Amino acid sequence: MTSESQALIAELDATLQRASSSQQVTMLRRVTDLFLHSAPAFSDEHVALFDDVIGRLMEKADRPALAELSSRLAPLDNAPANVIDRLARHDDIAIAGPVLQRSNVVTNGALVEVAGTKAEKHLAAIACRPLLGEAVTDAMVGRCTVETARKVTENPGASLSEVGFVKLINRAKGDKALATAIEARTDLPPELQPFLKLTLA
Repeated sequence: MTSESQALIAELDATLQRASSSQQVTMLRRVTDLFLHSAPAFSDEHVALFDDVIGRLMEKADRPALAELSSRLAPLDNAPANVIDRLARHDDIAIAGPVLQRSNVVTNGALVEVAGTKAEKHLAAIACRPLLGEAVTDAMVGRCTVETARKVTENPGASLSEVGFVKLINRAKGDKALATAIEARTDLPPELQPFLKLTLA
């Protein structure tokens, strides 16, 4: 961080100490507006500065303000990484949901952790992502509801490992729709097909 950036952050911290919660929310909205207006033109250093500033402004932001922030930043390919990570891990699905569903900035590691620890609504949001890696689906399919498991299985952008398929087949014993969705996947390992047939019989 440059000396100018450090000076700006120090000034912001001093301002925040005097600002009310409502004033901080207003500042958060204005800073987000500024970022969104010129995001494609910002360098990595500029984005890092916004990451720091928005992160500080988030501290006292209320639920509606954070949910709004999540919705506005989710579509951006260069959204501030630390801010996105905090939003994605939030317990409130209204705040985490937009980022979990749409943000390309969320790391695979964060998705795996959220998939393995958070509530069902978080898992359902992740299931809607255009692309899902095997590590994420492995973390999901064993603990999500059958409905969410079907969403993952029916998602053409979701990659499934052999372990993931085994978990799904075991769960499909009680759900014909899930079994049918598994059967429709072109990447089902041949050696697992006989086990799936038993669930469809």
